[in-house]
Amino acid sequence: MRSLILVILVACGGSPGGGGGDDGAGVDAKPMPTGNGTVFDPSIARVSIEIDYETGQAPFTGPIIGFGDTFDLTVANLERVFSGKKQLAIPRVQADMQDIGAVPVEELTVADILALADAHRDQHDAAGTKTYYVIFVSGHFADASGVQSGVLGVSIGDTGVLAMFKDVIRSTNVPAFPNVVRYVEQSTLIHELSHGIGLVDNGVPMVSAHKDTMHGAHCDDDKCVMYYLNEGASDAAAYAQQFVITGSSILFDANCLADVDALTGGP
Repeated sequence: MRSLILVILVACGGSPGGGGGDDGAGVDAKPMPTGNGTVFDPSIARVSIEIDYETGQAPFTGPIIGFGDTFDLTVANLERVFSGKKQLAIPRVQADMQDIGAVPVEELTVADILALADAHRDQHDAAGTKTYYVIFVSGHFADASGVQSGVLGVSIGDTGVLAMFKDVIRSTNVPAFPNVVRYVEQSTLIHELSHGIGLVDNGVPMVSAHKDTMHGAHCDDDKCVMYYLNEGASDAAAYAQQFVITGSSILFDANCLADVDALTGGP
């Protein structure tokens, strides 16, 4: 049975979308608004991502042998999403991230994650700037069904808050391919940020139908980073391994790219 990243696409009170429990399809409700007020609004010139971490749970940083810097993957994909037309600020080294100390809760709910963001988030949306807050923690995500041991990360609606679970990320390590776990972490970060941005059909309209309606705001292409099975702890390792082998950098399929290009005018 495959355990997937649970993607919380909207605030509490939404109606279920897709399966629950071990299907991990998450929760859908009203999509985020399009046009003015979103990250694609022409008035938004800068996209800033803040990264905090629990002591001992920092994201992987530094060079990947033969592939460049670890964060090159996230930067390249976000630059492509915005067609290079917005200034992107994202920390690449641990010194530019904040250690928030120990987090005593090991089974974190949405409320716990939002409380951490309230306590530690420094950057907020302002004129011309859209911000996202990412926190790396140990432990596991918990919802009304209990602890979700396969959840790699969550994106909480239009709050701009994301959580990444390092214990689960580390479990995807493939000894024969030591770079895989870094790719899993980066692809998970890309996936969750993309939900926050509004993919798939969660604020970013589709040019052509490619939404996997059974699993919420996910792409129906199994080679796309937004495909739901590519975000599970075991499936993510297999998905990441193909990119380690091929050296590919852009993880979105043509349909997801067409959606964002319709808003930006393309590269």
